[in-house]
Amino acid sequence: MIDLVVKVVASELNEFFRLKFGIKEDRVIISNLVNQDGSPSVKDENRLILSLVLIQEEKIVNSINQTYSKPVYLNVFLLFSASFNEKLNLDALKFLTAVISFFQNKHTFNKQNTSNLGNGIDKLTFEIFNQSIQEQSNLWSTLGAKYMPSILYKVRILKIDENMLAPDIIDVSNVDRNYE
Repeated sequence: MIDLVVKVVASELNEFFRLKFGIKEDRVIISNLVNQDGSPSVKDENRLILSLVLIQEEKIVNSINQTYSKPVYLNVFLLFSASFNEKLNLDALKFLTAVISFFQNKHTFNKQNTSNLGNGIDKLTFEIFNQSIQEQSNLWSTLGAKYMPSILYKVRILKIDENMLAPDIIDVSNVDRNYE
């Protein structure tokens, strides 16, 4: 479910950029900022990198539901980082401004305004998550990346319910039965 949310956000933003700027290629890519070895994960320049940086339980809604078989409500934090070459830093700011404009005009995704939202997701609400300079520094240090112009959004509320997940089908015809 979280993967679908990230894919939908990238798709919606890419479509917005195509219409607003008349570009054909996707500018938003889903990626970490750095690989596990510390090398940059995105080699292409002139992209907005969409990264999931935190998943957090929504305690207020979850405390209202006191049953054991309750859905879990989550907030996810999405970081939009502008990876543009140094000569195009103004373009980086233009695209970040466009992200802000997009979510200012469409701060709620629901079935009526987002056709590819998927079953099980009723509504997503986007809000800028303000950070102090120290918190922002800590975030970038934790991510292991050099700072890029960026904005962080808190996306609430994603409902995860055990009934939403279909069981994985395992092909047992090739399983080694010599363990008995």
